[in-house]
Amino acid sequence: MAQIHHSEHGPADAASPVPRAAPPHAPAPPRPSAPPRPTPSSAPSIPAAPARLARITADERQFRAWMQVSTSLLAVILLSVSLPLAATIYDIELLAAAATSLALAVALPLAVRWPWVAAGVSAAGLLAFALLSMNSDGAPWPWPVTSIVSQSVLLIVLGLMWEWWLGLIAWGAGVVVTLPFAFFDTGAAASMITGAAVTALACAVAVLLAQRRVIGVELFRERAHSASEQQRRVLVEERNRIARELHDVVAHGLSIIHVQATSAPYRVTGLSDDAKTEFAEIAVSARSAMTEMRHLLGVLRSTDTAAETAPQPGLAELPELAASVERAGVPVTLTLAERLPDGGLAATTAYRIVQEALSNVVRHAPGAPTFVSVEVLASDLVVCIDNETATDAAAPDARGGGHGLIGISERAGLLGGRAEFGERPGGGYRVLATLPIGSDGGSV
Repeated sequence: MAQIHHSEHGPADAASPVPRAAPPHAPAPPRPSAPPRPTPSSAPSIPAAPARLARITADERQFRAWMQVSTSLLAVILLSVSLPLAATIYDIELLAAAATSLALAVALPLAVRWPWVAAGVSAAGLLAFALLSMNSDGAPWPWPVTSIVSQSVLLIVLGLMWEWWLGLIAWGAGVVVTLPFAFFDTGAAASMITGAAVTALACAVAVLLAQRRVIGVELFRERAHSASEQQRRVLVEERNRIARELHDVVAHGLSIIHVQATSAPYRVTGLSDDAKTEFAEIAVSARSAMTEMRHLLGVLRSTDTAAETAPQPGLAELPELAASVERAGVPVTLTLAERLPDGGLAATTAYRIVQEALSNVVRHAPGAPTFVSVEVLASDLVVCIDNETATDAAAPDARGGGHGLIGISERAGLLGGRAEFGERPGGGYRVLATLPIGSDGGSV
C-alpha cells in the first residue's frame, strides 16, 4: 500500500511550515520550505522552429570559412609549383611568370567571395600564360597541367558556392581566351581539347555536388518545419484534451448555479417580484452557458474520441492512484496536507499533474522511490513530485514524445500557475507545480 501522510498545517501557518518527518524505511525527499516563484526565464519552453533553422546560417558560414582556408592553402601550393615550372620549362621571365602564376592561384580564394572577379582574373591569367609561353618547345601548351588544375579547382569552388551557370560562364571564358591558339599547331589543339574536357568534367562534378548540397539544406529545412508543425500539433491536441477534461468541472459549477437559481423562489420565502425575476434571469444565463459549453465540447472532441461518463478525479483519488503505481513496482510515499480543496479546477489539475509525473517515473525510472506531496501555501496549491534514481533498467521502448511535460505546463498555465521540472542535483527528477486556488470554485 502507498504510504499516506497528512500534514497538520494549512493556509494559516503557510508562512512557517512545520517540517515533516520522513517514513522510517525511506529517506526524506528534499522538499522546499516554500514553493520558489519561477521567473519567466525558468518557465519550460518548447524549442521554436526559427532557432533550429538558424543552424543553417551558422553551417553556411562555417562552410564558407572552410572553403576560404582550403582555397588559400591550395593557392599557396599551386603558386609554389607553377612559378618554377613557368620560369624553367616555359622560358617565361621571372616577374612575368610570377604574375601569371599569382593570377591563376589567387583566383581560387577570390571565388569564395567575389566569383566574377575570380573568373576574370583566372581567364586573364590563362591568356597571359598562353601568350608568354608561345616560344616554348616540348611542353603542353596553351593548357599546362598547372592551368588545368587551377581552372578545375576554380570551377568546383564556383559550382559549390554559387549558381551553376556562373561556373559554366567561367569555363566558357577559359576556353574562349585560349581557343585561337588551337589553330597554330596540332599540339596546341590537343592541349586545348584536353584542358577543355577536364575542366568541363570538373564543372559537371561541381554542379552535381552543389545540387546534392542544396537538396540536403532543403531536406534539413523540411525536417525543421515538420518538427515545428509536430510541436504545434501536440500542443493543440494537449490543450484540447485539457479543455475536454475541465469541461465537466465547469459544467458542474454552472449546473449548481442553475439549480439554485431555479429553486430559490420556492426555498426562500418573501422574495419580491424583482428578486424572482433576477433569479429567473440567472437560471436562463446558466442554462445558456451550459448549452454553449456542450457545443464547444463537440467542437473540441474528435470523431475517434469516446465520450467520458465518469466524473473528473480530484485530490481524494490520489491514494488510489499511488496504490496503482506501487503495484507497477514504484514505491510511492504520498503526503497530503490538511484542508485541501475538495473540488474545482485546481484539484483536478493537481491530480492530472501527479498522474502524468508518476507515469513518467514508471516509464523512465522504474523502481525509483517517489515522494508526492500536496499542500496549500498562502493561496496556492503546491504539488511536488520527487523521484530518486531508477533501481531497474528502463524498457527499450520507454521513449516518450514529450507530451507529458507539455501537458503539465499547459495545465498549470491555464490556471495562472507555473510548473518547473528538471533533474535534481543529487540524482533523480523533480516536478513542482504551483496552482492558484482563489477563483477556481474549489473550497478549502
